[in-house]
Amino acid sequence: MNRGTIGFGIVGCGMISSWHADAILKIQGARLIGITDVNEKAVADFANKYHVKAFSSIDELLKNDEVNVVCICTPSGLHAPLAIKAASAGKHVIVEKPMAINRNEAEEVVRACETNGVKLAVISQLRFTDAVSKLKNAVDKGMLGRLVSGDIYMKYHRSQEYYDKGGWRGTWKMDGGGALLNQGIHGVDLLQYIMGPVKSVFAYTRTLTRKIEVEDTAAAVLEFRSGALGVIQATTSTYPGSPRKLEICGDRGTIALEEDNIVNWVIEGQESLNREITVRTTSSAFMDPKSISIEGHVRQIGDMVNAIQLDRRPLVDEYEGKKTVEIIMAIYESSKSGKQVEIGI
Repeated sequence: MNRGTIGFGIVGCGMISSWHADAILKIQGARLIGITDVNEKAVADFANKYHVKAFSSIDELLKNDEVNVVCICTPSGLHAPLAIKAASAGKHVIVEKPMAINRNEAEEVVRACETNGVKLAVISQLRFTDAVSKLKNAVDKGMLGRLVSGDIYMKYHRSQEYYDKGGWRGTWKMDGGGALLNQGIHGVDLLQYIMGPVKSVFAYTRTLTRKIEVEDTAAAVLEFRSGALGVIQATTSTYPGSPRKLEICGDRGTIALEEDNIVNWVIEGQESLNREITVRTTSSAFMDPKSISIEGHVRQIGDMVNAIQLDRRPLVDEYEGKKTVEIIMAIYESSKSGKQVEIGI
């Protein structure tokens, strides 16, 4: 590769692979090398569209010296095995959420990265929005005082047709979970990113409307290590769905986000910023996953390029990705056992 240029290979030609490809094309210092998938026609079509190499297998892709980073855009059940395979080949890894579908797999991914000295980023693009950055900064500076509660509501809609398409969605083997592990994981990541480590959970998960193996409705109560309490709600069963809502409350202020917009900012002793919060983005991702902007991927993949060039950790590395898997696995365990579950992260 040219000095300073990071070469990318993509594994998987599903819907999200285009977000990765389009993002890579926008990032200075990044170059898309090629694509592979078990579907030969999909690989050929993708390679023709982006004018890149069509690799016949992941093994062929991993042997290519131009590929420095592997983007894993496959069904969730393949994320961990492919991340381990890429790391073992000495490649840096960007993996779509979740990084793994259970605790053991997540730990194996961490070990593979540590053993082979490679960097890994778990796609959690919401952390890179301006609204979340502003919220995180306010919390870290103590502007809200002592944190009291942190709540995330993700009442999404996914049709039965969505689950039926492709055959893997909504299965334990390949999806690993439902409204939480697939759709809601971004919100769970945001909540723990802002509020800090989770100490324990008590939860219910149910399959109420969709003909799938995994949950389409979930509700959990959390205790954070700070002593603050929180709520997670996630669905794919509600119609027509509603925008994601995140509310962080302290004893000196409250900040609330709806999707990527700050909709409430009130801090004791300061003039409310609510009047200034007038410019808002629109998103219908809660009802249509294809409407997600690529801007978050641009920022996060750009962060990975910068991390490689400066030899630092990416913002959402394997350790951060493991935290979210741990929380969701604890929620599933609590629902199954009917008991509170402690989290050892």
